[in-house]
Amino acid sequence: MGRRLEFEPSEAIKRAMMVFWQKGYERTSVTDIESGTGVGRKSLYRTFRDKEDLFIAALGNYRRFMAEENLAPLLEATADLTDIDALLSKLTNLGGTLEGSMGCLICNTAVELGKEMPEAARHVERYFGQIRAAMLNALEGAAAKGQIVLTNEELSQEANFLLGVIQSLCVLGRAGSSRETMEDVARCALKRFG
Repeated sequence: MGRRLEFEPSEAIKRAMMVFWQKGYERTSVTDIESGTGVGRKSLYRTFRDKEDLFIAALGNYRRFMAEENLAPLLEATADLTDIDALLSKLTNLGGTLEGSMGCLICNTAVELGKEMPEAARHVERYFGQIRAAMLNALEGAAAKGQIVLTNEELSQEANFLLGVIQSLCVLGRAGSSRETMEDVARCALKRFG
């Protein structure tokens, strides 16, 4: 009979996610993970093969959390430019804050690891795809309501542009840029739509 787990894996993943988010993959030591989760390495390694396995689980958790927290309104049937504006405002409001200085775990991972860790790269691509799909849905809703007039090809291009804007805001936040700078980026992006 196997040994009973002394911790809740989903809670450990959430806590490890915060450690990786703050420090990045390479700079996070197993000691950091132990401290951040409150779980010893032997117990962690009975559930997760290694640091990379835990990191991949943390990336999956982050994607689910952010999809629920930020992208869900943009995927509603009623989504339009107002929902895009709300997300950009939410991101700009993080400018100059401790939370904003963490950036986006997925974006941070893309910059730090590129394609060096294939499973992490898949999470990056999936998350970018989720953002792109949410932007496209809201833009299609805006077009249906007459807020914008764009062809299907232009709607797709603008969804990609907004993906870039969102990731830019996350990088600017991580770099400690001011809220005013981030607001200018969001404002200029929205001007494209009238």
